[in-house]
Amino acid sequence: MITTTKKNLIKYLSLFLIFFPITTFAELAEIEGVPHKSIDEVLGDLTEWLVGFGLTLCVLMIIWGGLNYVASTGDEERITKSKKTIHYAVWGVLIIGFSYMIIKVVNDVLI
Repeated sequence: MITTTKKNLIKYLSLFLIFFPITTFAELAEIEGVPHKSIDEVLGDLTEWLVGFGLTLCVLMIIWGGLNYVASTGDEERITKSKKTIHYAVWGVLIIGFSYMIIKVVNDVLI
């Protein structure tokens, strides 16, 4: 009598052998409409997208801090909070800018 383990082994082995010729002759064809890019081009595009997103977010935070500063109407706590928001957003712009410079220099040296 065949045990459950042997049945599972026969089942998986037969599935493998059925699909083995298909995988042997399969080729990686390009999909129409999808451009072929190397990994460094994809990483470059991703880096530029992330930098753009980060800078956009920082600019929005500077605008938000400025609007809160104008709308604070003399409330010292809101003024301090608005100044901190603007301060951190400017630091974010600087950090993103220096990070992008470092990535570009390392990329140019390695590639």
